[in-house]
Amino acid sequence: MKEVLRKNQLILALAFLTLIITSFIFISYAWFTQEDNVDFTGEFGFVDVDINVYFEDDVLGQVLAEEVVIDETNNITKPGVYYVNITSSSADYFIEDLRLYIEINSNVNTYFRIKIYEQLTFIYEDISGTTNELSVLYKEGVDLNYDFSNWYDNRTFDNYLYYENEVKRIDETTPLIIALVDSYFETGNFETKGPGYSLQIGFSIEAVQSDGGPQNVWGLDTPPWGGSW
Repeated sequence: MKEVLRKNQLILALAFLTLIITSFIFISYAWFTQEDNVDFTGEFGFVDVDINVYFEDDVLGQVLAEEVVIDETNNITKPGVYYVNITSSSADYFIEDLRLYIEINSNVNTYFRIKIYEQLTFIYEDISGTTNELSVLYKEGVDLNYDFSNWYDNRTFDNYLYYENEVKRIDETTPLIIALVDSYFETGNFETKGPGYSLQIGFSIEAVQSDGGPQNVWGLDTPPWGGSW
């Protein structure tokens, strides 16, 4: 009788031990599962920098710049290359009305740089009626009132203008606006060219996160203007 009782007690003890172990495993699994399911409500960082090119019209206000048309029949343009009139001060897209602004929408601190391409061209129609475009070499450059405040001109070495300060947007709905050309010169006027001439101007803008971006993307361990990023 005593032996039977001991066996029953042993069975009960084993059952109780099994229950304890099972409960521990379940509780541990629930704890680890809960630890893995962490809610994330933050915002991933991104870099977003663009350039706004337009003409300031006294009547119409801001008139978006138009890309240079290569083929009028099929409406083929030169992407990112804009037409500027340099022959008549009363014409649309006249150079004195050109405005350039950088729009910063990044939500992390950002460095950016820009290349500016300026090409004087001459367009004429030959005896067969074909329209031809010639690139014209010129030394005097283009008279644009660039605002180079906080910019570093490194064009002699890599053709880039660098904005020296790290920047980001003002808030979720408000970009930071940086003027590159916000007016023409207060004194003097552009010396217009003869019929057939025009200016084609293009931009290449690059932006990187300030934390490690210049070193890893641009290959620049230090800024062109000296010091450290």
